[in-house]
Amino acid sequence: MRGEDIREGEKAEGLRYSFELRGKVVEVKTRWKKHERLYIPVQKHTNRVLKLTSFPQPPLIGDAVVTNLRDVEIGVRTADCAPVVAVGHEWFGVAHVGWRGLASGILENFLEVLSSYEPVEDLFLFVGPCAKACCYQVGEEFKRIFPRYVEERGGSLYMDLQNSVVAELKELGVKMIGTYEHCTVCSNTFPSYRRDGTDRRFLTSIRTP
Repeated sequence: MRGEDIREGEKAEGLRYSFELRGKVVEVKTRWKKHERLYIPVQKHTNRVLKLTSFPQPPLIGDAVVTNLRDVEIGVRTADCAPVVAVGHEWFGVAHVGWRGLASGILENFLEVLSSYEPVEDLFLFVGPCAKACCYQVGEEFKRIFPRYVEERGGSLYMDLQNSVVAELKELGVKMIGTYEHCTVCSNTFPSYRRDGTDRRFLTSIRTP
């Protein structure tokens, strides 16, 4: 499955993108209602992965969640960071990946937990809208932190977070990757902290129907 196969969702208010794969539904939505079967972690830009083996559970600090539970929706809230969804045959997960999480190994930890249950090469990974190189200006320290992912333009440094995440996933052995290539900063479709300093977030989630 490639990114262009993912269809744009028009069935619900605020639903911007959706696809179904392996009996699971992935959604990107700017408006949603909290419900008793929705689990969102307390995101703090960590590299901590939560394993949800029973439900309900109180929200814990972490920036990724994996589960094999049915009738549960797990999601992360973002507004420039990258939402990353993993779809396995039985297990699935979602991660919030900002530059701090990327630098501290959130993707490695996310895949390590999932690989305990399903081979990494069998997982499908989806990387949603986030800050891209057209707008994501970064400081000089990023040359040291992400030497391969920083580009210089007009005397300033820029980073494409989505492409950086995709590159990391490939290096970690992921074979199947889809993207929704949309920059959150220069588009009014999604909330952007960099653009507006907003407290609003959009939700990227995965659930069994």
